Amino acid sequence: MARFFPFLVLATILLPVAASQPQPSASIVRVHVLGQEQPRSVVLRAVDGPASVMLDRDGVVAATLQPGETAEVERLHDRLRLTMPALTIQAGVVELIPNPDAHLTVRTRSQRRAYPGRLVVEGAGDALRLVNHAPLPRYVASVVASEYPFPEPEGVKAQAVLARTYALRHLDPEAPFDLVDDTRAQVYRGLDATTPVSRAATQDTRGEVLTYRDELADATYYSSSGGHTAGNEEVWNGRPVPYLRPRPDPYDADAPDHRWTTTAASAEVLRALSRRFGGSVTGIDITRRTASGRVARVRLHGGRTPTISGAQFRSTINAALGIRTIRSTHFTVERDGSRYLFHGRGFGHGVGMSQYGARGLARSGRSYRDILAYYFEGTTLDVHDFVGVEPALVEYAGPVRRRPTPRREARTSAVDAIVEQLSAAPTWSGTAEKDQEEVPAPQPRRRSW
Repeated sequence: MARFFPFLVLATILLPVAASQPQPSASIVRVHVLGQEQPRSVVLRAVDGPASVMLDRDGVVAATLQPGETAEVERLHDRLRLTMPALTIQAGVVELIPNPDAHLTVRTRSQRRAYPGRLVVEGAGDALRLVNHAPLPRYVASVVASEYPFPEPEGVKAQAVLARTYALRHLDPEAPFDLVDDTRAQVYRGLDATTPVSRAATQDTRGEVLTYRDELADATYYSSSGGHTAGNEEVWNGRPVPYLRPRPDPYDADAPDHRWTTTAASAEVLRALSRRFGGSVTGIDITRRTASGRVARVRLHGGRTPTISGAQFRSTINAALGIRTIRSTHFTVERDGSRYLFHGRGFGHGVGMSQYGARGLARSGRSYRDILAYYFEGTTLDVHDFVGVEPALVEYAGPVRRRPTPRREARTSAVDAIVEQLSAAPTWSGTAEKDQEEVPAPQPRRRSW
């Protein structure tokens, strides 16, 4: 747990700083951080340099937080109360802007994080909403370390390109923020999460994004395919995307969830389904599968809803019994007395890049370009226009936290040859019919596991 730091004397000043107002930039990602905690108060500390404090977006510096000093922001009815060593004031919005070489730490009741760039604090319901305006390279380095803990450089580089592409595709200047920091988007834990490997991969691929016909690609990824990836229409609503096609994937065979078996009490499974879909569900049957073998439809006996999608079944059971109960929609189910027995393949939605598959390809000597070309056939690697001004990443001296487990044109004729070679791998032997039904997409979408 982070310790409290003594409050120091602060002289407040009022200086115009129009230049410090946020400017729209593709090199900045606005991330809603610590939202799931819904904090009502936060303690902020300036580290390695001072931070300017502005109120209500008026473009005026109300105070300066010196290195080592702290400020507390609390929700107070419909306002915020800012408490600093020599200042207590109410405002609607509080912004802290650290010097370029400095950063901020944020402490809530249960979390401590270090963030680069501007931090905007305002009210959202009864809680605080914290939005970090993070420099894109530092955001990518943090996401890569949080989502992809493997050491093979080429796999890490592939993840860096996808993390950058995902972030840029989701920029939304009309919204109060672009992304959240949890599994509803990409996991972002700030500076503490970055590692030498993630920083190097971010630097080595700086500015590179995945595109399809000159548009940013939908850079989806997950833990393990179980031997065969899925087409986007098998999992989410919409038409088939040309570069998100189902294909054999023997390269994640070492994944711990490549094959899995779980059990669950039948009473708990049926109760969860009854609670969500109505009626009194007495049994279940899989009635349709997709081209890659995933469950498309499940019949509910005795329920008010006759059938549901495989994604709905998985999310309902996992919400009630734990996320590792049904690890993907690629499963079979059988009744064994008072329990259901699930046999499955892979972990995650299965669309796009398998992280364990990327690791397998990297271990076999493939480059990150080969990896991306295999999982996103028909895409190209482009360099985003702002690459020339992206700052080099510097090592953060704070604590490193690692997750124990996961998540101009690049395609030359040589890469095409590699893709053709990889595509010749043994295909999945499933015999299920292709499902033509559009399955509702989770909102917000695109989880990495």
